[in-house]
Amino acid sequence: MKRTIALKLAYDGSGFRGWQQQPGMATVQGAIEEALARVLGKRPAVHGSARTDAGVHAEGQVASFVTGRPFEAGELIFPSAIRLLEVAEASPSFHARASSIGKDYRYRFSWGAVDEGFFLGRDAAPEWGLARAALDGLEGLAQLSGLASPSKPHRPAPPLSAWSLEERESTATLLVSGPAFRKHQLRNLAGHLATVALGLAEPRTLATLAARARPWMGATAPAHGLSLLRVRYPRELDPFLKPGGQNGTLSSVR
Repeated sequence: MKRTIALKLAYDGSGFRGWQQQPGMATVQGAIEEALARVLGKRPAVHGSARTDAGVHAEGQVASFVTGRPFEAGELIFPSAIRLLEVAEASPSFHARASSIGKDYRYRFSWGAVDEGFFLGRDAAPEWGLARAALDGLEGLAQLSGLASPSKPHRPAPPLSAWSLEERESTATLLVSGPAFRKHQLRNLAGHLATVALGLAEPRTLATLAARARPWMGATAPAHGLSLLRVRYPRELDPFLKPGGQNGTLSSVR
């Protein structure tokens, strides 16, 4: 009997060339498929909720695959940079990417002293109030076409659902939620916010760039500051609902 299995994963993306499998390169998708092949005896096609870039991290990536073979989740051995957080049997119609209705991301900045995230420099004195004003300028835009880097096909990026930018000592944290994101969209957003905070661009320029029909023309922040925090699904399809929900987690599939 074929079953759809969902995996919730965390990983340090530093040593991977992104999520998507590429010949001869270390990727998260490739490592997961190899681990499953050792347990199942056959390599399954694993689908991720987001194709994170090289160097991007995850604290709540979701992947799914279909199998008719039994296995013990405890037998799965991943590289040390990948942690399996939860395993659950999902609805046959569940697909990690296609079923998603939203994602939450975090981008971290630091200055003055090297820390996690995008280091702006020891002499930097960012004005994050200006960056927050730039973010507020995105309110009301129907789409964010100009925030995405060129890709084929180039689909318009939908508006953000929510955002916040908080400063603490020598770090700042950008939290962003949205129904879907396009290539480099969040790194482009973070790059321009840093530019605004450092006084190199005015807050109004973010909305101007985001509303353009042409792809991104500004700064792109480095990948290592970005993390995928959470993937959202409709309640009736979410395989990781706690007791009282449709599905629970499991340690074996038979």
